[in-house]
Amino acid sequence: MTSVGTEKSKSEKSGGHFSELLKVEGKLALRTPIGIGTGVGLPLILLIVFGLIGDVQGGTVGDTGLTIIDLWVPTIMVIGFIGISISALPITIARYREMGWLRRIATTPVPVSRILAAQLVINLIFALATILIVIFGSELVFGATLTVGIPYFVLSIILSIAEIFSLGLVVAALAPSQTAVQGITGG
Repeated sequence: MTSVGTEKSKSEKSGGHFSELLKVEGKLALRTPIGIGTGVGLPLILLIVFGLIGDVQGGTVGDTGLTIIDLWVPTIMVIGFIGISISALPITIARYREMGWLRRIATTPVPVSRILAAQLVINLIFALATILIVIFGSELVFGATLTVGIPYFVLSIILSIAEIFSLGLVVAALAPSQTAVQGITGG
């Protein structure tokens, strides 16, 4: 009976450790705002630019019945995902590897996979912020309408995030240094 209680307390502690690790990684992500800048700031700027172009141009594009902002909303979201996953995620992981941080973590009870999971969660939060800003910003400010099937739209977002983040993790795994990551990703 004591072993069950011990196992439960170990799992509770590990969950507590992950939340603390998540807080620390979140603070570090805010101090080096490449993820916020490329993943949230760039889509916000693009949303404003294309929204203003649509306001100036007025009307619909061709026979589609859609305005410029209606057409560009999905693309702006994907650009945000690319900014997060190709710029911020690999650069951070390569920096940790270059500093020897991942090797040092490997000697502690906290597995390296938790650091990587925390980085992934932080960047997924940035992606969620991008989605919310682009969708609600385009609807509230520029009157864009989301004329898609919601289940298919959500599925496409999930699949695009999975694919683009996987690509970012491959770049982080293969690039030998932070400088190499910046050269590969253009960041």
